[in-house]
Amino acid sequence: MKTRMLFVVSCFLFALTAASALNWTAATAASTGVPRISIEQANQVHGKPDVIFIDVRTAASWWRSTSKIAQAIREDPKAVAQWAPKYAKGKTLILYCA
Repeated sequence: MKTRMLFVVSCFLFALTAASALNWTAATAASTGVPRISIEQANQVHGKPDVIFIDVRTAASWWRSTSKIAQAIREDPKAVAQWAPKYAKGKTLILYCA
């Protein structure tokens, strides 16, 4: 599990309301000060029931990859408005691409 966590290139911590209201890209998130999380911090919260890791790589990139975070859910980064409402507002969503 720790090995897979090392492949996290960038992690973004979004509040559910922000993710569903905005169609953010990684560049937009970086320029607007979206909080980031380190690999160590991600390892500490991985597996907690109130934390959900969401892999937002493109489908082609996800399928080609042999590196995936255990229990992460893959979602289409271009369809945030469609999938964001299914996550409870009390959950912490960690979106990443690797």
